Amino acid sequence: MPRDLASDAPTLVWIHGGGYVVGTAGEDDALCARIASDVGIGVVSVEYRLAPEYPFPHGLDDCHAVAAALAEAYRAEPFTILGTGPVVIGGGSAGAGLAAAVALRLRDEGRHALAGQILLYPFIDSTLRAPSMKSIADSAIFNAHDAEVCWQHYLGEQRFEPPAYGSPTAATDLSDLPPAYVAAAGADCLHDEAVDYALRMRAAGVKVELHSFADVPHGFTGIAPWTSASRRAIAETIDAIRRFSRWQEISLPKPALAAAREE
Repeated sequence: MPRDLASDAPTLVWIHGGGYVVGTAGEDDALCARIASDVGIGVVSVEYRLAPEYPFPHGLDDCHAVAAALAEAYRAEPFTILGTGPVVIGGGSAGAGLAAAVALRLRDEGRHALAGQILLYPFIDSTLRAPSMKSIADSAIFNAHDAEVCWQHYLGEQRFEPPAYGSPTAATDLSDLPPAYVAAAGADCLHDEAVDYALRMRAAGVKVELHSFADVPHGFTGIAPWTSASRRAIAETIDAIRRFSRWQEISLPKPALAAAREE
């Protein structure tokens, strides 16, 4: 949290990646701190349980519990120290998959509590049917074999016919979801599932911003945050959080946006 957090400030629920099987909340501390500082909001980074020791739905239940608690009109400790404004959810890779699943589950529960969702190179299709899973099977950082192993740990044999919220792409109804910012990595085997999910949400009437970053690998904002593509994606993420939550309505200064695009 920034030191001067406003009482009505929004909150971002952030979920780390790691294929549902590895990773910690701490690995995204730098990004979360930057968002908290630049946007002037509280950021809650979830330390959820991991497969295979804790397969689906344990990790989802953890993330859902946090988002649901933040969305309640009365918040129990420790969330009372945060602002009372809108809640945005987001994450990268499996974190984006969990964020998308939480958004679906809250909608189905009748809790229209989220102001937006940030999905960075989401890992969301347990059937591995997206074209890029074959055309870019040997992608750097994370490949098709890695994806298969992770889904097996998380869903087991259910991955071929995933349960509700286990694999967001299996959802047949994507209407009435919160607006979304979706970033796809061009050199990522997960590229096409991100694009497909974004376009399906758009077709269902959801407000979606889809950005495909050419020639960058999975997890690019985390492994190489100094590159121009990463700087653009992070700047766009921050701007999307501002707009989704209607916080500091004047988003990135025009010169900063122009400079980012020129890079």
